[in-house]
Amino acid sequence: MNNENLNQIREVLIKIPSPQNILIFYNPISSAGNTQQTAELMATELTYSGKQVTVQTSEKKTKAYKHMKEAIAGCDLVVIVGGDGTVRKLLGIIGKTKTPIYVVPGGNESLFARTYGMSAWPDDLLRTVAAGNCLQQYYGLISGNGIKGKKPFFHMASMGLDSLTVKYIGKRNSPLNDSIYIWHGLKALCSLHHPTVSLSVDGQAVIIRESGYVIVANSSAYARNLQLVPAANPSKNELVAGFLPGARHQHELIKALKILQRKPANLPMQYFSGKRIECTLHDHAYPLQVDGDYFRNRDIKADVTVEFSISTNPIQVLIPPEYNPQLVETYQALDQRKEPATESRL
Repeated sequence: MNNENLNQIREVLIKIPSPQNILIFYNPISSAGNTQQTAELMATELTYSGKQVTVQTSEKKTKAYKHMKEAIAGCDLVVIVGGDGTVRKLLGIIGKTKTPIYVVPGGNESLFARTYGMSAWPDDLLRTVAAGNCLQQYYGLISGNGIKGKKPFFHMASMGLDSLTVKYIGKRNSPLNDSIYIWHGLKALCSLHHPTVSLSVDGQAVIIRESGYVIVANSSAYARNLQLVPAANPSKNELVAGFLPGARHQHELIKALKILQRKPANLPMQYFSGKRIECTLHDHAYPLQVDGDYFRNRDIKADVTVEFSISTNPIQVLIPPEYNPQLVETYQALDQRKEPATESRL
């Protein structure tokens, strides 16, 4: 780990008492397909260790969590068994209550969990709870014309093949898998056209009516280590906009190849950092994907400006005691070789 990364972690690392009252949410339609079983297993192991645990299903709508604010504020830790979409829906409440969060990977990518080396093994959660190490991490907010309030996101929002793909996938009532993504990705590639946008960062215009792929990132995590915006870091109080001018189909083929190789894309993208990023869409309406979901299930209208800003207050992420950014990729590889236990100690 280089000195810069080490200093950043020291600045945002805080120690909390070992959580005693724990609330577990599980998403029944996350792509892992076994989230309820995993949540119940985690609850059993935590209860066996003397913790007070409540388990319940996640909500489909972000606003549905508002009536749970008191319960979330009253617990010491929220454990999410699901994917990045489930995390995103809880960010606003978690940001207000300051309740630490831990995520058990249960989605198609589970970028949040993989980023911090979190696993689906009960023993790993028990060690993490006992250690009580938290990172203060910032998240992004989306607002603009026709958007009520500010919508949170943790990883990224983008317009391009990925946003077309998640639009085609649409609403679902069952788990996703790689074959579904591949099928809809091919459909999106056949009809791919990139948006024409203007970008400004902290009030300064950086892109004026150019066509290309655009991404606003809070984290460098992306599908299978693609790292389209490698400088984005939730420990920093800023967002990073990436723009690939004149994006073509061949760029998507490069991305696909790099995904298979689990390597960074290394595309000729332009990058701009700031606390407030405005994106104005020109010509035609276009879908926006946010942390892997079709944003609000409707396209961004032509000539509408969407504003991305950084949260003023960070969330607290409970991290494994051995967390090290440079070891995450190795940890993920090991985690993929094993399956969570199906039996508890009781």
